[in-house]
Amino acid sequence: MPKHFKLRTYQRVTLCGSGYYLSEDFLGKGTVWDMSAGGWRIQGDHHVRVGMPLTLRMDLPGEKFPLEVEQAIVQWVSGRDFGVQIKKIRHTSAKKLERLIGHHLCTLHPG
Repeated sequence: MPKHFKLRTYQRVTLCGSGYYLSEDFLGKGTVWDMSAGGWRIQGDHHVRVGMPLTLRMDLPGEKFPLEVEQAIVQWVSGRDFGVQIKKIRHTSAKKLERLIGHHLCTLHPG
């Protein structure tokens, strides 16, 4: 049984989208699998480590500009998969992320 239990404060949606993650040393490309307003699960092509700060950019269908997260911190790593917690995001990007998640929630659970 796990010693630490963390309750998620954001609703998470499963989707598949491509994006990039940048550190001071590299540019990685990955697939975003799970998203919430508080964090993402990514499968990437470049190794990251817990505690590493990253900038995230995700291409969105029908959008002229990518969704950008100014700073996210790697929370866990398992092989090529890793999870990040969003620490700094511009207001316009946060609204775009909320709309994307809301759209997917409505698709999954139509009212």
